[in-house]
Amino acid sequence: MTSYIKPIVLILILTFLASCDNKTQQVDDLQATVIAVHDEIMPKMDDLMKLTSKLKVIMQDSTQLLTSENIVTANNLIGNLNTADEGMMHWMRNYDSMMQGMSDDEKLVYLLKEEGAIKKVKQDMLSAISGASNFVADHKK
Repeated sequence: MTSYIKPIVLILILTFLASCDNKTQQVDDLQATVIAVHDEIMPKMDDLMKLTSKLKVIMQDSTQLLTSENIVTANNLIGNLNTADEGMMHWMRNYDSMMQGMSDDEKLVYLLKEEGAIKKVKQDMLSAISGASNFVADHKK
């Protein structure tokens, strides 16, 4: 009877180890996804700053006869660019890449939350850049 127990115990141990490796792989894959989104949009931080400057120049340029509606729009676009910038900075300050003291299950939950957060940052950045770019293109000299 004990000869059957040893193989069963061995199978259970191997199954447990495989399960752990699978969770670890899921954590690694999800972390790579989160970082990939960050790395994709990080270069766009420069676009946020350049567009903010261009909008300010357009607003200050006396040759641009902006309507009060356009001035409000430009200010709102600057606000959107600043909010997108702040969103990225906030995410980067608060992202815990080490996740020390967390189990693999806790890491997965954390990374799913962070994936949603960085995708929101991406959406905000792309939307702010698009709106500001369109405004700047429409108000070139």
